Amino acid sequence: MIEPAIRHPQKAAIEILADRLGLPKAQSQQDWEFEVAEAFELPRYLALYQEVQGEDDLRFVLADIIIQAFEDSDFELSENVDWLTFLSFLADRIDIHGWQIWYWASWEVELEDAWRVSPFMRALCETHFVD
Repeated sequence: MIEPAIRHPQKAAIEILADRLGLPKAQSQQDWEFEVAEAFELPRYLALYQEVQGEDDLRFVLADIIIQAFEDSDFELSENVDWLTFLSFLADRIDIHGWQIWYWASWEVELEDAWRVSPFMRALCETHFVD
C-alpha cells in the first residue's frame, strides 16, 4: 500500500471550530481534536461537517473530532447509519482525509489491539491506497 502524505490540523481551523462548537482552545492541547470530542455531540459535529462543505481545513479537523467521538461511543459501528455514511464522506474526499484514514487504520498494531474504527479505516486503505 502507498501511505498518503501527512496532513496536520491548522491552528486557524481549530480556533474557528472551537468558537463554533463552544469548545476550549487550550494552547497546551497538542491533540486538541481528540481531547475535545464527545460522543453525545455527534449530531452537532455531523451537521457542521455538512455545513462547512468547501472548507477543507475545517473538515479535516472536524473529521478527527467525529472519528474520535465514534471511537468513544457505544454504537455498534457496523450497524450505525451515521458512521457508515460518514465513512462514505471520507472516501469521497481522499484528498482531504487520506492521512486520517491511514492514521486511524493503526497499521502498527494487530487489529485486535487497534481502535474500534480501525477495521473500517483499513478497508478504506485497501480500496484507495493500493500499490
